[in-house]
Amino acid sequence: MSQKLSRRDFLKLASLTAGGLMLAACQPKTDSGVPAGKEVTLEFWTFNDYAVGTALDTFNTFISEFQDANPGIKVNITGKPGTDILAGLIAGAGTGDLPDSVQIQLGAGGDLMAVGALADLKSYWDASSEDFKKQYNQDTMSLLLQDGKCYGLPFSAYATVLYRNLKVLKAAGIDPAAGVKNWADYTAQVEAIAATGASGMGKVLGSDWIQKHWYGGVTGAKKDTLSADGKSTTMEADKYATLFEFLLELKPATAGALMYDQAATDLFVTDKCGFLTMGPWLSPTLDEATKNSGLEWDAVEIPGQGDADRGSVKGGEFTCVMPTDNVEAAWKWASFACDFNQEKRFAVNLGRFMANDKVVADPEVQKNWLVALTGKCFNSAMLEGPLMKKVATGWSQPEIDNGAAVDQGSMTAKEAAEKLIADMNQILSEG
Repeated sequence: MSQKLSRRDFLKLASLTAGGLMLAACQPKTDSGVPAGKEVTLEFWTFNDYAVGTALDTFNTFISEFQDANPGIKVNITGKPGTDILAGLIAGAGTGDLPDSVQIQLGAGGDLMAVGALADLKSYWDASSEDFKKQYNQDTMSLLLQDGKCYGLPFSAYATVLYRNLKVLKAAGIDPAAGVKNWADYTAQVEAIAATGASGMGKVLGSDWIQKHWYGGVTGAKKDTLSADGKSTTMEADKYATLFEFLLELKPATAGALMYDQAATDLFVTDKCGFLTMGPWLSPTLDEATKNSGLEWDAVEIPGQGDADRGSVKGGEFTCVMPTDNVEAAWKWASFACDFNQEKRFAVNLGRFMANDKVVADPEVQKNWLVALTGKCFNSAMLEGPLMKKVATGWSQPEIDNGAAVDQGSMTAKEAAEKLIADMNQILSEG
């Protein structure tokens, strides 16, 4: 399993309960938020793919600038899979062994709120300038402002896209300039690639997250995933059956490795696979392969069932502070890392879409084709799951189990879809 899955697999972790943590008694502070005469080292956790390559170079620049402007505060960055970040925070909420600041998925926020792992930053937010506050996407910020508290600041956002190996397409007689119009067109292209001996695409069946890349493209599919109260799904059995039937038709031309597996990426970068769907974090890997082995690739919107339909799933990440002894200093770091100048550089350097309206509107950012494509996909994408809301543990497991049953041939598309929705609603209603 690659780190890409780890970043999106947080919804499978079991929730734990623990009491809230108490802040340390107040001490005399300097202007930098550091106790007088003491140096503070902030432990900052972020995702694996934000702590390597260009992303790490970018963060190290931010850290150097921050430390120069805030004497007495040091920042130690550590990259971890999203599952490890969530597990570490849930465990640390009970023991008090927590980092000072973390970047994690909005979808994990509900679990962290439930165990008291997030510091309330409302007083710092209220003291911030209006210009600082107005830069963020208000829909995202509203998720972080709940019950009179502030749980963090928006950072990156994503929507999945369809990556294309252009050499593989051309070898199959496909003109990349023609695009991918709909499922029928996509099926024809995947089958043409398979006829050359390459894999048409990475595997989809058996992954809840990757199935959602395509479910949103079913004509008439709702894009919010769960009801407002989190007690049922908005997905429908007939539409999931339509998806399963489509994926079964593609199965003979599909690789054995799921889209997010390293094995699927390896096939793609060695010109043995035509299509992958993934978030924009895959692009640095593909850029590296372009330099090293001459990979030719691009990305387009994930096609839907009809010409006007589109697939894709979306989510986002935020920067939060833990209730350690260093909340004030950690807020300084979090608010610096999430301010316009830093988020803009992250977007430009990494081609990442940000939950920051000022950044997205910046002319330099708009010139980045991957940011533009991600933004376009974001507008029509399906929500990956509940954001900053606690829901029943394992709610998406039926998508995995029943998708695998369809893949193995032990259930028909219709049977699996009906069981999937029934099982999911039972889990959600009892959670």
